[in-house]
Amino acid sequence: MKHGLAALLAAGTLVMAGCGSTTEPPAKAAPEASASTAQAQVTPQAQGLPVTVRSSDGTDVEVKDASRIVPMTGDVAEIVFALGLADKVVGVDLSAMGLPEARQKPQIGYQRSLAAEGILSLKPTVLIGTEEAGPPPVIEQLKGAGIPIVTVPSGAGGVDEVPGKIELVGKALGVPEKGAELAARTKAEIDAAKAKVTGTDKAKVAFLYLRGQSKTYQLGGAGTRADAMIAAAGAEDAGTAAGVQGYKPITAEAMVKAAPDQILVMSMGLESVGGVDGLLKLPGVAETPAGKNRRIVSLDDLELIGMGPRTGQALDKLVTAFQSR
Repeated sequence: MKHGLAALLAAGTLVMAGCGSTTEPPAKAAPEASASTAQAQVTPQAQGLPVTVRSSDGTDVEVKDASRIVPMTGDVAEIVFALGLADKVVGVDLSAMGLPEARQKPQIGYQRSLAAEGILSLKPTVLIGTEEAGPPPVIEQLKGAGIPIVTVPSGAGGVDEVPGKIELVGKALGVPEKGAELAARTKAEIDAAKAKVTGTDKAKVAFLYLRGQSKTYQLGGAGTRADAMIAAAGAEDAGTAAGVQGYKPITAEAMVKAAPDQILVMSMGLESVGGVDGLLKLPGVAETPAGKNRRIVSLDDLELIGMGPRTGQALDKLVTAFQSR
């Protein structure tokens, strides 16, 4: 493939800036309408309650009422909306605000720094999120208030966890059939995307977590959702190959050691640093093969690492991008 190829897919949700390109993501990373918007038009009745489910933390949780749902993490909120339960959601965390269905909902803060008082004021009948919801003392306080809390896998273990994650959400909220249907469709899309991976010459891809407002610039590695997505798309995670576990601050030394062919970022993160030109000003980025050739791949935040209904669609875009070297 031509080395400076520029690709633009999915109406702005994926941007690959080729050599000399100044392409930037849209001002707002709008999620695709496929799963959540289409499914949200249907509001299934919660006929599967009461139900006892096994949370990913190993506890059995009984859910009797899903009339007032609070998804504590954005990825789970997207699944809940895709199951047609938007009208039952009474609050969402900040990481869900890129979803159209979430924008008019009360906010409960950021998923990792929740406050019990605000959540309790919404009178939820069930709380559901990944293990990233916290901090732990707040979760314990909410449990002490007698509210059922269901924990589901984040998906960091790999894309094959996603269908089970979706099914668990559906079962816990009383719509097991809808959950099974959405999980099956998502699995089919994931399998179809993985089947497009060809060749043994893997692209070396570095995922950079960027939040310009807080000056947070990190290189991802093993154990992250981005690592799982990169691997499933048939590429090599440059951070993992360089020995990074989780995330570490971007340094010139770390970027030179990672030496990525391509750089993967979330759209809002790329926007927060001033687009591709701003990204190239971060330590060491311009000195990498990806930086020299402006090989930047950008996807909507939840689409890329939400490990939810759009995972297969995201993988399909990544496979195309990573193989167009």
